[in-house]
Amino acid sequence: MEKKCKKRKGQGKNKGSSFERVICKQLSLWWTQNEKEPRDDVFWRTAGSGARAKVRSKNKQKTFGQYGDIQAIDPVGQPLIDLCTIELKRGYSSETLANLIETHQNPKTKPCFYERFIEQAITDCQLREDESEWILIVKRDRREAILLTSVFFYDSIPIPVDKIIPKFPMIKIRIKLKYKWRRIIAMRLNDFLSQITPAMIERVLRWKMRKKRTSQ
Repeated sequence: MEKKCKKRKGQGKNKGSSFERVICKQLSLWWTQNEKEPRDDVFWRTAGSGARAKVRSKNKQKTFGQYGDIQAIDPVGQPLIDLCTIELKRGYSSETLANLIETHQNPKTKPCFYERFIEQAITDCQLREDESEWILIVKRDRREAILLTSVFFYDSIPIPVDKIIPKFPMIKIRIKLKYKWRRIIAMRLNDFLSQITPAMIERVLRWKMRKKRTSQ
């Protein structure tokens, strides 16, 4: 019986690691989609899921490219990491987005996992102190991966007027996290990647950099 329990623990950890590898490859192929031969080796997992960056931030030290769960291991992908801190979560199949508004009647009950995931993504992003954006990618068992981010960031992405965007499921929700209201948007990861291009991400990054320079 003891061996079975240990095996299950390992399987859960391996499942999460496998998911991270899949997402890294998927993001790499998306980021290099306009190259003659799209590559799957642009992004990879950060060391300890960004643990080093968290530890160093306690001493007011910054850690280049190591925030969140994904880093760019090729300079070509650095613009995405410069703009976004990406967190990945796998499993937690009993959780749904409805839990964000269906608060428990017992006030002592811990917040739902989605609320904790979003808080972690925002907190890790804020450690950078560079006004970057956060992205949370979650996949439940036997379900498609979904992407969550702030409504402000999503609406700031410059989608060309002449670009035909197919309709797809999307959720916008306002939730309260640590006494602050936040507007969150959620959609399938594949839908996000199909309508948003790397060029659009790079335009947002350039806009932020110009804004930062003019404010100094």
